[in-house]
Amino acid sequence: MKIFKKIVWMFVVLALTVNSIIVFADDNADSGSGNTNSAAKGKGFYRGNEYMYKVSVYVGLSDKGDKKSNLSRGWKMIGTSPVYIKPSSFTLHRNAMGSSRNKVDYINGLSLSPIKISQYITDNPPPIPITNGGNINSVKSYFGDTRTLLGLIDGFARQKGTTKEGLVSNINFTIKGETKRFSPDVILPIKTNGVYQNQVPWLIIYEPVIISYLKGKKTVLAFTATEYALAQKLGYFNFKFGSTGQYISGMTHSDLPNSIILEESWFGYPVTSALPDDVYWSEDRIISGGGWGMRMLKPNATNAVENDTTYDYEYRVDTDVITSVRIYASKDITPDNRHESEAAYKNPKKNTATVIMTANGYSKSTEVIIPSGGSELVWIKWHTPATPQDVVIDVKVTGNSAAKIDGKSRRATITGKVVDLGVNPPPNPTANDTNKGFSIPSVPIKADKSSANWGIYSCSWIPNWVWHPKWEWESHWVKKIYRYHHSGGCKSDGSCPGHRRTKWVDKGKWVDNGRWVDEGNWKYDFTNYKATLSANMNLYPDSKSPTARNKTMKSGYGVNVDVLTNIHSNAPSSHITYTQNVISYFPEFNYQSYWRLLDMTSYGNFQFKKNKYSTYNNRVHFTPVWYPDGRYKVYAEVIDMWTPEGMLRVNLDDDINIDGNLFEDWHIGPK
Repeated sequence: MKIFKKIVWMFVVLALTVNSIIVFADDNADSGSGNTNSAAKGKGFYRGNEYMYKVSVYVGLSDKGDKKSNLSRGWKMIGTSPVYIKPSSFTLHRNAMGSSRNKVDYINGLSLSPIKISQYITDNPPPIPITNGGNINSVKSYFGDTRTLLGLIDGFARQKGTTKEGLVSNINFTIKGETKRFSPDVILPIKTNGVYQNQVPWLIIYEPVIISYLKGKKTVLAFTATEYALAQKLGYFNFKFGSTGQYISGMTHSDLPNSIILEESWFGYPVTSALPDDVYWSEDRIISGGGWGMRMLKPNATNAVENDTTYDYEYRVDTDVITSVRIYASKDITPDNRHESEAAYKNPKKNTATVIMTANGYSKSTEVIIPSGGSELVWIKWHTPATPQDVVIDVKVTGNSAAKIDGKSRRATITGKVVDLGVNPPPNPTANDTNKGFSIPSVPIKADKSSANWGIYSCSWIPNWVWHPKWEWESHWVKKIYRYHHSGGCKSDGSCPGHRRTKWVDKGKWVDNGRWVDEGNWKYDFTNYKATLSANMNLYPDSKSPTARNKTMKSGYGVNVDVLTNIHSNAPSSHITYTQNVISYFPEFNYQSYWRLLDMTSYGNFQFKKNKYSTYNNRVHFTPVWYPDGRYKVYAEVIDMWTPEGMLRVNLDDDINIDGNLFEDWHIGPK
C-alpha cells in the first residue's frame, strides 16, 4: 500500500512519497494523566484543538554517539532555531508569540527569548496527550517516523536558505576513527538500495505547545510547558489565580508538563516523573524535566522498524475496549431548530448530529447536542478479536453540519493493532544458569494515568413568553341628530320651527390585538463523569519454599503475586470497562525481553498464571539460582481499564529479600 504524507513549509509544498512508514525504535517519552477545562469568561483560555510541537533536530558528530554521550559536545543542532509543527485544522493567530530556544537551552541557563511566530511546518502531528486527548504511542510513532525526520531536515534547510546536503556538508564528523568533512550521502538518513546510509546518529527533541489567549485576547502565547514556567517564574505573566491571574494553571502547571516526560535519563538529563492529576508542578520542576520527549535514529538506522501501517491505538486480544473521538461544534447543535424562526417554532425539524462508529462487528450511533465552540467525546465500546490482527474503526457524522471530528472532518478512520501479550513468558530457569556481571537494575519509571474525566451535554428549551402588542382601532359608529332654529323666532303657539341634521360619530376604541410569542432559548447542561483506578501489589515467597520466612527466601525458589485493583466511578457501565490485564516484569531480564501476563482469579484480583514448569502446577515465578543477595523486585503494569478519555493504568512494584540460594538447603550424606 502506498501512503502519502504532505508537509507544508509556509506556502511551499514538499511532497514525500514512500512505499512504507519507517519508524525508528529508540524513544524516550511517556505521559502522565490529566484533564482540561475551559476558562471562565473574562479570563485566559485555550482551545482543545489548537496545539503544536516545537522540534529540534541534532546530528551526532561521531558514529559512537549515543544517549550516554554529551549533547552539548557530541552533537550539533541543525538549523538556526527550533521549528514549530502545527496541524492544518486551525489557523495560528497572527500575533502568536513563541521562543527561539528549546528546553536544552533553558536547562543550560539561557533566558526566555520571545519571538513572533512567522514560520512553521504544517503537517498532521497527533494530538498532545492529556491536554488534547492524544495518545503517547501515536506521538512516539509520529516522531519516530523516518519520513517525519526527513521532512524536518528539509524544513531546517529552508530555514537556513540551503539544502539538506548543505546543512551537514561543512561539519566535521568522526567515523571509524577518522575526523573530517564527509559526504552528506553518508550522514543523512537516506535509504539507498534498501539500506540506510547514515553513519552517524540523529536525534529529535520535541516539546508540546499549547496556544493560550490571555485576558482581552490581545496576547496570544504559543509556549511549551518550560516557557510557561519561565514566564511565571520571571513574573511576566500570572497563569494562576487572583486579580492578575489568567486561571489556566491547570494546563500550564499540571497537564502540559505531565503530557510528555522522559522515561529514562538520556544525555544526563534526569527523569522527572509525572505527578497525579490536578497536582501542580513547581516552576523549577517543570523547567528541569516537564513537557518533552526524544527520539533517536542510530547509525545506519539499525533500530529502524519498517511498518506498512501507522497505528492509532494498540489493544490486547479478547479485551473490552473503548475507542473515542472528540466532536467539536462550530455553532449550536440543538435538539430541534425551533429557535431559528416563527415558522420553525411551529413546525420544528431535528437539529442534532449523529455519530456512527463501527469496530469489529460492533456498531453504535450516538446523537450529540453541543453548544457553539464546545466539544464532547463520543465513543464505542467493543470487544477485540481473540487473535492478533489489525482492526479498522470507522467514524461518520451525519445530521447537523456544525459537528466535526476533531473540528476537521465528517469522516475518520482509526487503525488499531490487536496484540497478544501472553506469548512471551520467561523460559524455565535451570540449576546451571549463570549470569556473570549482572547488576540489579532499577525499576522502570513510567507515568500513571489513574483518573479520567469526561462528560455529556444535554439541552432543554426554556420558554420565555413575551407579549408582542399590536394596537388597532376598533370602530363603533353611532348616529347623532342635531337641531337648529330659524332666525325668525317662534310662533304664537309656542313652537319654534327649525331643521334637523344627522351626523355619524365613531365611538370606537384602541384595542391591543397582539399575541404571546415564546422567545425562549436552549439551555445546555453538562454532566460530568469521572473514573479512578487504584491498585496494590503483594509479592511473597511461594508455599513450596521450605526455608522462606516472611518476605525473605533463597534464590531458585518461586514467588507468588497478588494484585488487587479497584475502580471508582459515577458513570454508567456503558462508559467504562473493568480492569482486564496486568503484566509483570522481572529484574533478571532487566524488566524487558520476557514478561508474565497475569490471570484474573476473581473480579479485580490478579495472580500469575499456572506455571507449566511447576511440579505442583502453582501460580509461581521461579527466581534464578544465580540471583545475588538483596532485593528482588517485580514490576507490574495494571492496564486495560478503558474510559472515553482513554485507558487508565497504574504501575506497581513490590519486592522480597534474597538471602542465599536453594543449594544451601540440600544435604548430601550417608543413609
